[in-house]
Amino acid sequence: MPGTEPPADTPMRLLPRRKLMPRFLKTRLIVASGLCLHLFGPVSPVATLGDQPEPVTNHATLEHYDSGAIDGGALWTDITAEGAPTRAVLLVHGLDEPGSVWNALAPALESKGHTAIRFEYPNDQRIALSADQLDATLIKLRAMGVIEISIVAHSMGGLVSLDALTRDGFKRDRWPTVTRLITLGTPSKGSTLAPLRGIAEIREQSMRLFDDGKLTLDDLGRFETDGQGEAGEDLKPGSDFLTDLASREAPKNTQITAVVARASTIERDDLRDRLLNSMPDAIAEDEAAVTLTSDFASWASRMLDRAASSMGDGVVSQASASSEWTEDVVIVEASHRSMVSEIPCPIRGDNPPPAIDIVLDRLRSDARDSQ
Repeated sequence: MPGTEPPADTPMRLLPRRKLMPRFLKTRLIVASGLCLHLFGPVSPVATLGDQPEPVTNHATLEHYDSGAIDGGALWTDITAEGAPTRAVLLVHGLDEPGSVWNALAPALESKGHTAIRFEYPNDQRIALSADQLDATLIKLRAMGVIEISIVAHSMGGLVSLDALTRDGFKRDRWPTVTRLITLGTPSKGSTLAPLRGIAEIREQSMRLFDDGKLTLDDLGRFETDGQGEAGEDLKPGSDFLTDLASREAPKNTQITAVVARASTIERDDLRDRLLNSMPDAIAEDEAAVTLTSDFASWASRMLDRAASSMGDGVVSQASASSEWTEDVVIVEASHRSMVSEIPCPIRGDNPPPAIDIVLDRLRSDARDSQ
Protein backbone atom coordinates (compact mmCIF):
# COMPACT_ATOMS: atom_id res chain seq x y z
CA MET A 1 0.00 0.00 0.00
CA PRO A 2 1.14 3.59 -0.60
CA GLY A 3 3.31 4.90 2.17
CA THR A 4 3.90 1.46 3.66
CA GLU A 5 7.47 1.04 4.85
CA PRO A 6 9.32 -2.07 3.69
CA PRO A 7 9.94 -4.73 6.30
CA ALA A 8 13.03 -4.16 8.34
CA ASP A 9 14.71 -7.27 7.00
CA THR A 10 14.22 -6.25 3.34
CA PRO A 11 17.65 -5.89 1.69
CA MET A 12 17.85 -2.21 0.77
CA ARG A 13 20.01 -2.91 -2.29
CA LEU A 14 17.02 -4.52 -4.01
CA LEU A 15 14.99 -1.31 -4.05
CA PRO A 16 17.15 0.76 -6.43
CA ARG A 17 17.60 -2.30 -8.69
CA ARG A 18 13.80 -2.60 -9.07
CA LYS A 19 13.51 1.08 -9.86
CA LEU A 20 16.31 0.93 -12.42
CA MET A 21 15.09 -2.19 -14.21
CA PRO A 22 12.32 -0.47 -16.27
CA ARG A 23 14.72 2.31 -17.19
CA PHE A 24 17.36 -0.25 -18.22
CA LEU A 25 14.88 -2.16 -20.37
CA LYS A 26 13.67 1.07 -21.93
CA THR A 27 17.23 2.04 -22.85
CA ARG A 28 17.84 -1.38 -24.38
CA LEU A 29 14.63 -1.03 -26.39
CA ILE A 30 15.61 2.41 -27.71
CA VAL A 31 19.08 1.19 -28.74
CA ALA A 32 17.66 -1.92 -30.43
CA SER A 33 15.09 0.18 -32.30
CA GLY A 34 17.78 2.56 -33.46
CA LEU A 35 19.91 -0.28 -34.75
CA CYS A 36 16.98 -1.80 -36.63
CA LEU A 37 16.09 1.53 -38.20
CA HIS A 38 19.65 2.09 -39.36
CA LEU A 39 19.90 -1.47 -40.66
CA PHE A 40 16.57 -1.94 -42.41
CA GLY A 41 15.26 1.55 -43.08
CA PRO A 42 16.49 4.15 -45.63
CA VAL A 43 18.80 6.71 -44.11
CA SER A 44 17.35 9.48 -46.22
CA PRO A 45 14.48 9.91 -48.71
CA VAL A 46 16.86 9.12 -51.60
CA ALA A 47 19.39 6.69 -50.12
CA THR A 48 17.56 3.38 -50.58
CA LEU A 49 18.77 -0.06 -51.53
CA GLY A 50 18.60 0.65 -55.23
CA ASP A 51 20.00 4.16 -55.01
CA GLN A 52 23.75 4.08 -54.36
CA PRO A 53 25.00 6.99 -52.21
CA GLU A 54 28.09 8.93 -53.13
CA PRO A 55 31.35 7.03 -52.56
CA VAL A 56 32.60 7.33 -48.99
CA THR A 57 36.24 7.69 -49.95
CA ASN A 58 37.39 8.86 -46.53
CA HIS A 59 36.36 5.49 -45.08
CA ALA A 60 39.00 3.53 -46.99
CA THR A 61 42.10 3.12 -44.85
CA LEU A 62 45.54 1.53 -45.03
CA GLU A 63 47.26 0.03 -42.01
CA HIS A 64 50.23 -2.28 -41.59
CA TYR A 65 50.72 -5.00 -39.01
CA ASP A 66 53.49 -4.47 -36.48
CA SER A 67 53.61 -6.86 -33.53
CA GLY A 68 56.23 -4.75 -31.76
CA ALA A 69 54.60 -1.36 -32.11
CA ILE A 70 53.88 -0.87 -28.40
CA ASP A 71 55.35 -3.15 -25.73
CA GLY A 72 55.16 -6.11 -28.04
CA GLY A 73 51.40 -5.75 -28.48
CA ALA A 74 49.99 -6.72 -31.87
CA LEU A 75 48.77 -3.57 -33.58
CA TRP A 76 47.59 -2.29 -36.91
CA THR A 77 49.07 1.15 -37.45
CA ASP A 78 48.86 3.76 -40.19
CA ILE A 79 51.38 3.28 -42.94
CA THR A 80 53.53 6.22 -43.98
CA ALA A 81 55.87 6.88 -46.89
CA GLU A 82 58.82 6.74 -44.49
CA GLY A 83 57.89 3.25 -43.30
CA ALA A 84 56.61 1.82 -46.55
CA PRO A 85 58.40 -1.33 -47.79
CA THR A 86 59.34 -2.02 -51.40
CA ARG A 87 57.34 -5.27 -51.33
CA ALA A 88 54.19 -6.00 -49.35
CA VAL A 89 51.18 -8.26 -49.00
CA LEU A 90 47.88 -6.39 -49.31
CA LEU A 91 44.95 -7.93 -47.41
CA VAL A 92 41.46 -7.22 -48.80
CA HIS A 93 38.52 -8.27 -46.61
CA GLY A 94 35.03 -9.26 -47.72
CA LEU A 95 31.40 -8.35 -47.13
CA ASP A 96 30.47 -7.01 -43.69
CA GLU A 97 33.85 -7.88 -42.23
CA PRO A 98 34.90 -6.16 -38.96
CA GLY A 99 38.59 -6.84 -39.60
CA SER A 100 39.30 -9.83 -37.36
CA VAL A 101 39.59 -12.25 -40.29
CA TRP A 102 43.31 -11.37 -40.60
CA ASN A 103 44.21 -11.88 -36.91
CA ALA A 104 45.96 -15.20 -37.59
CA LEU A 105 47.39 -14.55 -41.05
CA ALA A 106 49.03 -11.20 -40.31
CA PRO A 107 51.44 -12.47 -37.60
CA ALA A 108 52.22 -15.52 -39.76
CA LEU A 109 53.18 -13.20 -42.62
CA GLU A 110 55.29 -11.03 -40.35
CA SER A 111 57.11 -14.09 -38.97
CA LYS A 112 58.25 -14.89 -42.53
CA GLY A 113 59.49 -11.36 -43.20
CA HIS A 114 56.47 -10.03 -45.11
CA THR A 115 54.88 -6.66 -44.48
CA ALA A 116 51.12 -7.14 -44.13
CA ILE A 117 49.00 -4.16 -45.09
CA ARG A 118 45.24 -4.29 -44.72
CA PHE A 119 42.91 -2.28 -46.95
CA GLU A 120 39.58 -1.40 -45.32
CA TYR A 121 36.69 0.02 -47.30
CA PRO A 122 32.90 0.50 -47.01
CA ASN A 123 32.19 -3.19 -47.10
CA ASP A 124 28.67 -3.41 -48.44
CA GLN A 125 28.63 -0.66 -51.04
CA ARG A 126 28.72 -1.53 -54.75
CA ILE A 127 31.73 -3.73 -55.53
CA ALA A 128 32.74 -1.39 -58.36
CA LEU A 129 33.03 1.51 -55.89
CA SER A 130 35.25 -0.60 -53.65
CA ALA A 131 37.41 -1.46 -56.67
CA ASP A 132 37.70 2.28 -57.40
CA GLN A 133 39.01 2.75 -53.88
CA LEU A 134 41.40 -0.16 -54.27
CA ASP A 135 42.74 1.49 -57.44
CA ALA A 136 43.35 4.72 -55.52
CA THR A 137 45.01 2.76 -52.73
CA LEU A 138 47.41 0.97 -55.08
CA ILE A 139 48.34 4.29 -56.67
CA LYS A 140 49.02 5.66 -53.19
CA LEU A 141 51.22 2.70 -52.28
CA ARG A 142 53.26 3.09 -55.45
CA ALA A 143 53.77 6.76 -54.68
CA MET A 144 55.03 5.71 -51.23
CA GLY A 145 57.68 3.50 -52.82
CA VAL A 146 56.01 0.07 -52.85
CA ILE A 147 57.01 -1.56 -56.15
CA GLU A 148 55.59 -5.07 -55.79
CA ILE A 149 52.37 -6.32 -54.23
CA SER A 150 50.77 -9.69 -53.57
CA ILE A 151 47.06 -9.49 -52.80
CA VAL A 152 45.35 -11.90 -50.43
CA ALA A 153 41.58 -11.43 -50.56
CA HIS A 154 38.88 -13.12 -48.52
CA SER A 155 35.38 -13.71 -49.88
CA MET A 156 34.00 -10.63 -51.68
CA GLY A 157 37.44 -9.03 -51.41
CA GLY A 158 38.50 -11.32 -54.25
CA LEU A 159 35.81 -9.81 -56.50
CA VAL A 160 36.90 -6.30 -55.53
CA SER A 161 40.45 -7.26 -56.52
CA LEU A 162 39.46 -8.99 -59.77
CA ASP A 163 37.31 -6.01 -60.78
CA ALA A 164 40.25 -3.65 -60.26
CA LEU A 165 42.64 -5.98 -62.12
CA THR A 166 40.42 -6.42 -65.20
CA ARG A 167 38.16 -3.40 -65.66
CA ASP A 168 39.01 -0.90 -68.38
CA GLY A 169 39.89 2.62 -67.33
CA PHE A 170 42.35 2.02 -64.52
CA LYS A 171 45.92 3.30 -64.92
CA ARG A 172 47.67 0.19 -63.69
CA ASP A 173 51.05 1.54 -64.76
CA ARG A 174 50.76 3.74 -61.67
CA TRP A 175 50.33 0.69 -59.41
CA PRO A 176 52.96 -1.53 -57.83
CA THR A 177 53.36 -4.72 -59.86
CA VAL A 178 50.69 -7.16 -58.68
CA THR A 179 52.51 -10.48 -58.92
CA ARG A 180 49.83 -12.71 -57.40
CA LEU A 181 46.23 -12.68 -56.24
CA ILE A 182 45.20 -15.33 -53.71
CA THR A 183 41.44 -15.56 -53.24
CA LEU A 184 40.02 -17.27 -50.16
CA GLY A 185 36.42 -18.43 -50.57
CA THR A 186 35.65 -15.83 -53.24
CA PRO A 187 32.16 -16.28 -54.80
CA SER A 188 33.17 -15.78 -58.44
CA LYS A 189 29.76 -17.05 -59.57
CA GLY A 190 27.87 -15.50 -56.69
CA SER A 191 26.38 -16.83 -53.49
CA THR A 192 22.80 -17.92 -52.89
CA LEU A 193 23.15 -16.47 -49.38
CA ALA A 194 23.65 -12.93 -50.71
CA PRO A 195 20.04 -11.88 -49.95
CA LEU A 196 20.73 -12.63 -46.25
CA ARG A 197 23.52 -10.06 -45.99
CA GLY A 198 21.53 -8.20 -43.30
CA ILE A 199 22.50 -10.97 -40.88
CA ALA A 200 26.17 -10.43 -41.72
CA GLU A 201 25.70 -6.67 -41.14
CA ILE A 202 24.34 -7.32 -37.66
CA ARG A 203 27.28 -9.63 -36.94
CA GLU A 204 29.81 -7.07 -38.16
CA GLN A 205 28.46 -4.13 -36.18
CA SER A 206 27.98 -6.27 -33.07
CA MET A 207 31.62 -7.39 -33.21
CA ARG A 208 32.76 -3.79 -33.61
CA LEU A 209 30.69 -2.76 -30.59
CA PHE A 210 32.15 -5.58 -28.51
CA ASP A 211 35.65 -4.52 -29.55
CA ASP A 212 35.38 -0.94 -28.27
CA GLY A 213 32.88 -1.69 -25.48
CA LYS A 214 30.59 1.30 -26.04
CA LEU A 215 27.80 2.48 -28.30
CA THR A 216 28.09 5.95 -29.85
CA LEU A 217 26.48 7.89 -32.67
CA ASP A 218 29.53 7.01 -34.77
CA ASP A 219 28.69 3.33 -34.34
CA LEU A 220 25.13 3.91 -35.51
CA GLY A 221 26.37 6.05 -38.39
CA ARG A 222 28.56 3.22 -39.61
CA PHE A 223 25.44 1.42 -40.83
CA GLU A 224 25.14 4.20 -43.40
CA THR A 225 28.77 4.92 -44.22
CA ASP A 226 29.70 1.36 -45.19
CA GLY A 227 27.04 1.23 -47.91
CA GLN A 228 23.37 0.38 -48.16
CA GLY A 229 23.67 -3.31 -49.01
CA GLU A 230 24.28 -2.86 -52.73
CA ALA A 231 27.08 -5.42 -52.60
CA GLY A 232 24.45 -8.02 -51.76
CA GLU A 233 22.82 -7.31 -55.11
CA ASP A 234 26.17 -7.69 -56.90
CA LEU A 235 26.78 -11.04 -55.18
CA LYS A 236 23.58 -12.70 -56.36
CA PRO A 237 24.25 -15.42 -58.97
CA GLY A 238 23.70 -14.01 -62.46
CA SER A 239 23.94 -10.36 -61.35
CA ASP A 240 24.94 -7.69 -63.87
CA PHE A 241 28.24 -7.23 -62.03
CA LEU A 242 29.20 -10.92 -62.11
CA THR A 243 28.09 -11.30 -65.73
CA ASP A 244 30.23 -8.35 -66.80
CA LEU A 245 33.22 -9.55 -64.75
CA ALA A 246 33.10 -13.02 -66.32
CA SER A 247 33.10 -11.53 -69.83
CA ARG A 248 36.50 -9.86 -69.43
CA GLU A 249 39.96 -11.11 -70.27
CA ALA A 250 42.13 -12.61 -67.56
CA PRO A 251 44.39 -10.26 -65.59
CA LYS A 252 47.76 -9.81 -67.25
CA ASN A 253 51.00 -10.74 -65.50
CA THR A 254 49.21 -11.72 -62.28
CA GLN A 255 49.12 -15.32 -61.12
CA ILE A 256 45.86 -16.32 -59.43
CA THR A 257 45.45 -18.90 -56.69
CA ALA A 258 42.03 -19.88 -55.34
CA VAL A 259 41.68 -21.53 -51.94
CA VAL A 260 38.36 -23.38 -51.90
CA ALA A 261 36.96 -24.68 -48.63
CA ARG A 262 34.48 -27.52 -48.40
CA ALA A 263 32.98 -29.87 -45.86
CA SER A 264 34.85 -33.11 -45.26
CA THR A 265 33.69 -36.27 -47.02
CA ILE A 266 34.38 -39.98 -46.54
CA GLU A 267 35.90 -42.38 -49.03
CA ARG A 268 33.95 -45.43 -50.22
CA ASP A 269 36.24 -48.05 -48.65
CA ASP A 270 36.35 -46.20 -45.33
CA LEU A 271 32.55 -45.93 -45.25
CA ARG A 272 32.17 -49.61 -46.18
CA ASP A 273 34.55 -50.70 -43.42
CA ARG A 274 32.73 -48.56 -40.85
CA LEU A 275 29.40 -50.08 -41.85
CA LEU A 276 30.71 -53.64 -41.73
CA ASN A 277 32.37 -53.08 -38.35
CA SER A 278 29.04 -51.95 -36.93
CA MET A 279 27.26 -55.18 -38.02
CA PRO A 280 27.14 -58.53 -36.18
CA ASP A 281 29.94 -60.85 -37.27
CA ALA A 282 27.56 -63.31 -38.90
CA ILE A 283 26.28 -60.60 -41.24
CA ALA A 284 29.56 -58.78 -41.76
CA GLU A 285 31.23 -61.98 -42.95
CA ASP A 286 28.46 -62.92 -45.36
CA GLU A 287 29.59 -62.46 -48.97
CA ALA A 288 26.24 -61.07 -50.14
CA ALA A 289 26.16 -58.61 -47.23
CA VAL A 290 29.69 -57.41 -48.03
CA THR A 291 28.77 -56.88 -51.69
CA LEU A 292 25.56 -55.03 -50.78
CA THR A 293 27.41 -52.88 -48.25
CA SER A 294 30.13 -52.04 -50.80
CA ASP A 295 27.53 -50.97 -53.36
CA PHE A 296 25.76 -48.83 -50.79
CA ALA A 297 29.06 -47.27 -49.67
CA SER A 298 29.87 -46.35 -53.28
CA TRP A 299 26.51 -44.63 -53.72
CA ALA A 300 26.60 -42.90 -50.32
CA SER A 301 30.14 -41.57 -50.75
CA ARG A 302 29.20 -40.10 -54.14
CA MET A 303 26.15 -38.41 -52.62
CA LEU A 304 28.20 -37.03 -49.72
CA ASP A 305 30.84 -35.73 -52.12
CA ARG A 306 28.17 -34.07 -54.25
CA ALA A 307 26.59 -32.49 -51.17
CA ALA A 308 29.97 -31.20 -49.97
CA SER A 309 30.64 -29.64 -53.37
CA SER A 310 27.24 -27.96 -53.37
CA MET A 311 27.50 -26.74 -49.78
CA GLY A 312 31.14 -25.72 -50.20
CA ASP A 313 32.31 -23.74 -47.19
CA GLY A 314 28.80 -23.03 -45.92
CA VAL A 315 28.62 -19.65 -47.68
CA VAL A 316 30.19 -20.18 -51.10
CA SER A 317 29.76 -23.36 -53.15
CA GLN A 318 32.81 -25.19 -54.44
CA ALA A 319 31.83 -24.44 -58.04
CA SER A 320 31.62 -20.72 -57.30
CA ALA A 321 34.85 -20.38 -55.33
CA SER A 322 37.22 -20.14 -58.31
CA SER A 323 36.98 -18.21 -61.57
CA GLU A 324 37.58 -19.37 -65.13
CA TRP A 325 40.91 -17.55 -64.95
CA THR A 326 42.21 -19.61 -62.01
CA GLU A 327 44.54 -22.49 -62.79
CA ASP A 328 45.95 -22.94 -59.29
CA VAL A 329 43.02 -24.22 -57.19
CA VAL A 330 43.59 -25.70 -53.72
CA ILE A 331 40.74 -27.45 -51.90
CA VAL A 332 40.83 -27.50 -48.09
CA GLU A 333 38.53 -28.81 -45.40
CA ALA A 334 37.25 -25.83 -43.44
CA SER A 335 34.42 -23.32 -43.33
CA HIS A 336 34.24 -19.88 -44.93
CA ARG A 337 36.09 -18.00 -42.19
CA SER A 338 37.89 -20.86 -40.45
CA MET A 339 40.03 -21.49 -43.53
CA VAL A 340 42.05 -18.43 -42.52
CA SER A 341 41.01 -17.48 -38.97
CA GLU A 342 41.36 -19.19 -35.60
CA ILE A 343 37.67 -19.76 -34.91
CA PRO A 344 36.21 -23.09 -33.72
CA CYS A 345 35.28 -25.29 -36.69
CA PRO A 346 34.05 -28.90 -36.54
CA ILE A 347 35.08 -29.40 -40.18
CA ARG A 348 38.67 -28.26 -39.61
CA GLY A 349 38.90 -29.78 -36.14
CA ASP A 350 42.05 -28.98 -34.20
CA ASN A 351 44.09 -28.30 -37.34
CA PRO A 352 45.35 -24.75 -37.95
CA PRO A 353 43.63 -22.59 -40.59
CA PRO A 354 44.73 -24.36 -43.80
CA ALA A 355 44.81 -21.27 -46.04
CA ILE A 356 47.70 -19.74 -44.07
CA ASP A 357 50.27 -22.34 -45.15
CA ILE A 358 49.03 -22.09 -48.74
CA VAL A 359 49.48 -18.31 -48.75
CA LEU A 360 52.98 -18.60 -47.29
CA ASP A 361 53.91 -21.32 -49.80
CA ARG A 362 52.81 -19.26 -52.82
CA LEU A 363 54.62 -16.18 -51.56
CA ARG A 364 57.76 -18.24 -50.98
CA SER A 365 57.51 -19.62 -54.51
CA ASP A 366 57.13 -16.12 -55.97
CA ALA A 367 60.18 -14.93 -54.05
CA ARG A 368 62.27 -17.76 -55.50
CA ASP A 369 61.04 -17.00 -59.02
CA SER A 370 61.97 -13.34 -58.71
CA GLN A 371 65.58 -14.07 -57.74
